[in-house]
Amino acid sequence: MPRLSKEEVLKIGKLARLEIAPEELDSLSEHFNGILDYFSKLEELDLRAVDPFTMEDTRPVRLRDDEVEENDRREAILNQSPSREGDFIRVPRIGGDK
Repeated sequence: MPRLSKEEVLKIGKLARLEIAPEELDSLSEHFNGILDYFSKLEELDLRAVDPFTMEDTRPVRLRDDEVEENDRREAILNQSPSREGDFIRVPRIGGDK
């Protein structure tokens, strides 16, 4: 699998709207390339005989029982909000003025 260059890591950061500091670039490049190395190891596996829709572990999954509980924390949560409008938390608009 091809390695990501530092320029490609910066482009990925820009697409994700992340600000990557120059001192972070080397470690982030190695981190991304490490992830790609794991994917290349997965590509080496022969999975032709594996049905992707079959679960090997057939034991039932134990989930906790649902319990109704009274919750009177709305006011406390709203009071912690940096910007509040009535019973709502006001957040900046995303994607323009429309």
